[in-house]
Amino acid sequence: MKQLLALLVLASAFLVTGCSNVYSAEDGYRMAIINQGFPVPKEAYEVKPEDCVGEITKSAKYKLKGIGDADGNPPEHYLRTIEEWGWMEMPEERRGSIHFYEKKGKIMSLNIQQNVFDVFEMTSATDS
Repeated sequence: MKQLLALLVLASAFLVTGCSNVYSAEDGYRMAIINQGFPVPKEAYEVKPEDCVGEITKSAKYKLKGIGDADGNPPEHYLRTIEEWGWMEMPEERRGSIHFYEKKGKIMSLNIQQNVFDVFEMTSATDS
């Protein structure tokens, strides 16, 4: 009985610490659900995305503590990782906390807020 109780305590401690979903560069990155070439932090979990309107062809919304500060500034490591995956930032298109990236004719938009972020695949000029 004591062994079962000890096992339950260990299992609950693992679940509590394992489900914290806080940004950490050490946890690594995975492919975004809408574009398999665009990285998102592994610990981010999906929530209901915004509707696709106008220039947005696909969207995904993720929650993750610590992904952005109150002003929407993302961790520098995340921005470097996006570029390491081959995406080039388009600084002339940036609008506040919204970053734009291009790779092989695809344009992605990243909108960071405190503890939540959106990834959008945009209609490119060649799609029009």
